[in-house]
Amino acid sequence: MSGARAKLQRMAVESTAIVLTERIDALAAALRAAGVSPEQSSSLLASAAFATMQALMLDGLREEPPATAVKPEPAAAAEPAVTRVSLAA
Repeated sequence: MSGARAKLQRMAVESTAIVLTERIDALAAALRAAGVSPEQSSSLLASAAFATMQALMLDGLREEPPATAVKPEPAAAAEPAVTRVSLAA
């Protein structure tokens, strides 16, 4: 991957991380405003954080170039073993 492409990829992942973090913050504020109990809020926010990490990992993987398949060298045809036997005349 070229340096410029790698930099753009990092910027895209960082941008996604910022957007998702802002959404989790908004969710936390909405839960507080709605009077949701701290225990329920913690559970919901933990799930949201886990989903965010998964989304960032997928975003990063999606942008990676596919691995180049290495073709194995064709094996040299093995010659059958020949046993030489000397015959007495």
